[in-house]
Amino acid sequence: MGLYLDIDLDYFVSPIIKESVSNHRPAATNFEIKEPDTLFNILKQKEIFLGNKRYLFTNHMQSHLRWWMHGRLQNTVIHIDAHSDLYGHRSPSLANLKMLGCQNYLWHAIREGLVAEIYWVFPDGALDLKKPGLLLSMFAPSQLGEFFLQDNVLHAELLCELPGGRPHKVNYHLLQADSLPVFRTTAEIITVATSPDFIPRQADRLISSVGQLLGIDEKVIDNILKQHAGMKTVAV
Repeated sequence: MGLYLDIDLDYFVSPIIKESVSNHRPAATNFEIKEPDTLFNILKQKEIFLGNKRYLFTNHMQSHLRWWMHGRLQNTVIHIDAHSDLYGHRSPSLANLKMLGCQNYLWHAIREGLVAEIYWVFPDGALDLKKPGLLLSMFAPSQLGEFFLQDNVLHAELLCELPGGRPHKVNYHLLQADSLPVFRTTAEIITVATSPDFIPRQADRLISSVGQLLGIDEKVIDNILKQHAGMKTVAV
């Protein structure tokens, strides 16, 4: 069991784009872009140390590939993202998931035993954890075990059935960054998705700032910037 840090750059951009047009950039209209230093300072305070395996890519489903290649099972993921990436599946059975994508790669990672616990760190103010029915807007009743709100963290059990019918529970926590526990652990793998379908061109400076904070190779950063520059912009 290890700790993985999984970041999507759309975490730093508001308003949140809920739906995208594949391989197109959203048009910018009064976007606010938060500096990533605040998040990384919180991670430091929570004693989440940064390991050497650090990856930067455009499509968030590549996190699944990196975890699979690493080969370690039953890991804890700190998922820092404007989206849960647990979409498109409303049944405990994980036998027939939809094709792997950025919207559901966490379900695939759960099915394959790569992930046993998830902390979804959402942008400040994006969710009201006290709102009745919040979890039921995300999951079917049959997918939920016990859940409770404590110290600004919504804790839930996700009830799953693995291929072959084996029952499996995933501990799921919804919270803002400053409510993370103190881990005193090194994040073995750090994955960063730039998600150009969900951020305007004005937010592309985050690629360089986050990349530099993580010591990502400049050639990798430049390649990602070129990929972003080649995409068309459309209204969403």
